[in-house]
Amino acid sequence: MQSRRRAGIVVLVAVVAVSLAARAWLLVARPLWHDELFTVWAARLPTAQLVEALRSDSGPPLFYALERPFARAAASSRQDPLVRLLPFAAALALLACAATLPRGPSRRWAVALAAGFALVNLYAAEARAYSLMSLAVFGAFYLAVVAPETPARLAALFACAAIALWVHYLALFGAGAALALALARRRWKSGLAVALAFAAFAPWLPILAGQPAEAMAWLREPFGRVGVGFLSALGGVGRIPAPFTEARPLFEIPGAIVGIILAVSLVPAARADARVRAALAFVVLTLSAALAVSVARPIAFAGRSEMAVLPVWLWAVALAAPQRRTVARTAAVAVGLGLAATLLAVAFPHRRSTASAAVERVSHLARPGDVVLAGPGFYLPARLAADRGRLAARVEALPSGDAAHPGWFVAWPIRPEDVRDAEAVAGSVAPGRQLFLLLPPEDNQPALMDPLARLGTPRELVRQPDGVLTAWTPGTERRP
Repeated sequence: MQSRRRAGIVVLVAVVAVSLAARAWLLVARPLWHDELFTVWAARLPTAQLVEALRSDSGPPLFYALERPFARAAASSRQDPLVRLLPFAAALALLACAATLPRGPSRRWAVALAAGFALVNLYAAEARAYSLMSLAVFGAFYLAVVAPETPARLAALFACAAIALWVHYLALFGAGAALALALARRRWKSGLAVALAFAAFAPWLPILAGQPAEAMAWLREPFGRVGVGFLSALGGVGRIPAPFTEARPLFEIPGAIVGIILAVSLVPAARADARVRAALAFVVLTLSAALAVSVARPIAFAGRSEMAVLPVWLWAVALAAPQRRTVARTAAVAVGLGLAATLLAVAFPHRRSTASAAVERVSHLARPGDVVLAGPGFYLPARLAADRGRLAARVEALPSGDAAHPGWFVAWPIRPEDVRDAEAVAGSVAPGRQLFLLLPPEDNQPALMDPLARLGTPRELVRQPDGVLTAWTPGTERRP
């Protein structure tokens, strides 16, 4: 028995070491992608401007406010991965959540699961709100449903629920599930603490209600596809976010199978243990609410939504594993699959996006007085580079409306009004200066380029399958 315990500890140490090494590598080696660039851009804004920007783009403001010192450090040192330190620390704290379980095997299982599950590892190395939201939602669940109701814990419950709500909109479902379970278990003080957190979040609700539908339209997908992703996440893998690897489907289906087996094997444990039962109810309530709301407006999206429940799910599995052999064996397979998917993401070549590479090239070419007209996907990195003082040119968006929400865009064919806006931008370029056009190939079409050619001279500098860079200089005859 003692030798088996020592062997288990050796395996646990190896799992944690591999997990932390993978997280650190992904934190340092991967270039920031579009959504992370938005974090950097938003974190630099003063509070009033941040609130205004978030009226039509992304979620609540707390995560971006907390990222400010990291964004400043990244800008001053030119080390952009520094903005990932906050999510990295939050994911480390998820390992410490094992302390909420009884001493012994359950805690070791909790550490192994938090170190092995792929989505936990990957979001630990991404400058977005998911890891911090997961940590806060777990705190809200544990304090609302399990922990004794002391004044200090009730204050901590309010703080966890409020932080979760102000960090990410998905926390509405997690905090709502925690509130429902607290009331169902007649924990009135806990229910009041969560209700007060919702009241503290109420001033932001008009901004949430005013979010444009187009900002979330890309999330819509068949519920069956979402369900497979959800089950895979519960089985250790999940839908691996696209920026991490193109080999995403490799482990998703095996993960879904393991997720189903793990869920079924937890049912007897839930009958015998009220804590496991409460945790499973929390998972079901949260994900079901996200799916239900998605009937009217897309919210549920596999590979992201599960982060609102994963720590609670892992907690339930860790609680049941020492007493249920099937749970333990299936959990071990889930950890193995999750680590394999994590290492696949590590091995994947992490190249800088075409948009970021193109903006850097333009930064070397552009001079004060030049203008950059950036199309969908190119506007945010160009605007961030200009705001940071790394791009000397003025940046304009095409379509012009993208300037109000640089974090998202809707791909559509060039419209007559877009051509008129481009002509107006070209008309503002002073003699001797240049207009650089950064456009996806579908926008670099005669409908746009021919009118510009009549006003000046375009020179195509670079063409790639996902982007075209053109330099345009004013002609002698210019439209007034």
